[in-house]
Amino acid sequence: MRILVRLAVIGLLLFGTFLFSYEAEKPVTTQKTTTNAPKSTKSHRTPLTTKQLHDNQLLYFAAIINYATSNITDGRWQEVKHPSNGWQIEPHLVSGTTRYFVWPDKQATADQKMVMPNWFSVSDNVVTLHSFIIHSGGQDVVHEISVQEIIHWHNQSQVRLQRLEKIQANSRLLTEMTKKTSSTNR
Repeated sequence: MRILVRLAVIGLLLFGTFLFSYEAEKPVTTQKTTTNAPKSTKSHRTPLTTKQLHDNQLLYFAAIINYATSNITDGRWQEVKHPSNGWQIEPHLVSGTTRYFVWPDKQATADQKMVMPNWFSVSDNVVTLHSFIIHSGGQDVVHEISVQEIIHWHNQSQVRLQRLEKIQANSRLLTEMTKKTSSTNR
């Protein structure tokens, strides 16, 4: 009887070893979980709207800067395309019109503002972009674009909307209006 018990235990051990080695040789398959979620690694930004621009002045101005630095190749808009210190937008009242000066540093001081910057004005949903040319006898390069065209241009690309967010986050809008007369400013 002891021999039978020993043989049974040895048999069970051999059988268990056989099963263990057989399971180890089987290829391991993993089951994929299926989801109905979109399979995009990029975050999707919502399209830009006129209402957003009118509700958020800094977003509005960031959209203008993004458009100008990406599309205007004459003048000096390219100089302010990628400032590491952001952008400063400074409103100036000149002969009854608000001009928004764009400086390539959100902390720019008066000492750093020696040359006339790029600037823009907004009237009746038209943006007028100006770029001072140093050797032009005081002439600006001027471009006009509708606000709808700026919105349409941004909405054509997620990369443009992403850059718009970065410009807005890295911009500073000065709130105090600087008044100048036409005789002190060209």
